[in-house]
Amino acid sequence: MGKTYNMLEDAQRARAAGVDIVVGYVEPHARPATTALLHGLAVVPPRRVERGGAVLQEMDLEAVLARRARVVLVDELAHSNAPGSRNAKRFEDVRAILADGADVWTTLNIQHLESLNDQVAAITYVRQRETLPDSLLTEEADEVVAVDLPPEELRERISQGQVYPRERIPAALDGFFRQDRLTALREVALREMARVIEGHRVAEAGGEDSPLASTVRPVADRLLILAAGRPGDERVVRQGWRLARSLQCEAEVLHVVPEGARNAPERMEEIRQICALLSLPLLVMPATAGRHGVGEAVAAHARRHRVTHVLAGAARDRRLPWRGSTLQEIMDRMPWADFTVVGDPSRRFPADGGGP
Repeated sequence: MGKTYNMLEDAQRARAAGVDIVVGYVEPHARPATTALLHGLAVVPPRRVERGGAVLQEMDLEAVLARRARVVLVDELAHSNAPGSRNAKRFEDVRAILADGADVWTTLNIQHLESLNDQVAAITYVRQRETLPDSLLTEEADEVVAVDLPPEELRERISQGQVYPRERIPAALDGFFRQDRLTALREVALREMARVIEGHRVAEAGGEDSPLASTVRPVADRLLILAAGRPGDERVVRQGWRLARSLQCEAEVLHVVPEGARNAPERMEEIRQICALLSLPLLVMPATAGRHGVGEAVAAHARRHRVTHVLAGAARDRRLPWRGSTLQEIMDRMPWADFTVVGDPSRRFPADGGGP
């Protein structure tokens, strides 16, 4: 998409403005336009590492720290360092640079976020092995810039040989860089960017616990599906998956274990299986202590994750945790969210149209 190119353009403007900026590591991939933007920038020579008969180039962290620059450029944040390096991952090197007092400008592909690993694999049929914590993007970054390019333009750049050597172009266009895959990845990236912006707005309002935070409306819908650990949960999960598709939002399944209760292993296994089939994350957590523990746990989780919609099953047995009073309590604790209750097919009206 041109992440490195954009970073180097900004670096050249900063250098012209007198900022002490240094290239800690940049991989231009032999692209002439990108390589040209390195001209005039101070560059810390990479560290050469021999491994398996090949010579690898790694960022020389010690030399970067010794340089004491104001801003350090570090390309490919998700990179895994060669064995024997001070840190296993490049993002750990970046944390060391930050701790030493410098600012860091870095680049990242959306497919390397740990939370998106399964979603990206389902889109591209490629499992990313190099991942990094989402917190780097959502909590540690002071500023995030989206480098966006329509899929058609990216494919055109690849076809012209601006991205890969000629011999790699057909495989690239027919594989990872297919039009449909790029479109899906672009949507994932833009949604993730929206969540980052929302997180910054919440932080500016004083954090999640600030009264002002409740006035910050989420910029992306998020659905929470409540599983009660009882017969009928499968239908609730399926309905939740369909609702998430219609809302075009992310969803997860939450099962809260009431205080002192025990899960039926076979019931939870059925829930896990259907969640796996539908690629829905499943979280099982204990209720907080006290009479209102289930409601408090659900509401606290929903608040932390900025949930906008909740889907739950209808009550069948007042002794179970999702009886009307508990569900009503959850609704009372979450006035900002929309609720959908899945009906119980066993309680439908008789064929003659009479009452239940």
